[in-house]
Amino acid sequence: MKYDMRKRRLAALFWILLFAVYSVAAIGVTVLDAGEDQYADLSQVSPVTVHASEDMRNLGAAQMAALYRAQSGAPFASLAPGSTLRIVWPDGSSEYVVVTNPAASDGIVPIPGTQRDAADRPVENGRVEPPAAIGGGRPLLQHD
Repeated sequence: MKYDMRKRRLAALFWILLFAVYSVAAIGVTVLDAGEDQYADLSQVSPVTVHASEDMRNLGAAQMAALYRAQSGAPFASLAPGSTLRIVWPDGSSEYVVVTNPAASDGIVPIPGTQRDAADRPVENGRVEPPAAIGGGRPLLQHD
């Protein structure tokens, strides 16, 4: 009798954990890559990198999000306010943004500190952080 009850509890726990893991995995970040054919020719996207002004990046990201919404099966339900997007710009640099107002052309706000250059190095205020020194700053080749 105790064995059957334990078996039922374990089965219920298994299904609850499976549902929880699926729910967490389903809440992902949508990636919009400007290198894809559908986004490559957009006027506000082609000249933009993470080194561009915030206004240019916002307009480019909003244009990509609008096209994504238009191509989805449920345009008014996709990319609701609060959705997080990862935008990959044509040069390979990327950043994360949040949708604040899907109906506005400036309804996208970048998340500070998430800008990365094409080599995946952090970008601070339009400049790339220098890569870490290898070997504690010692020269790689010894000259006599």
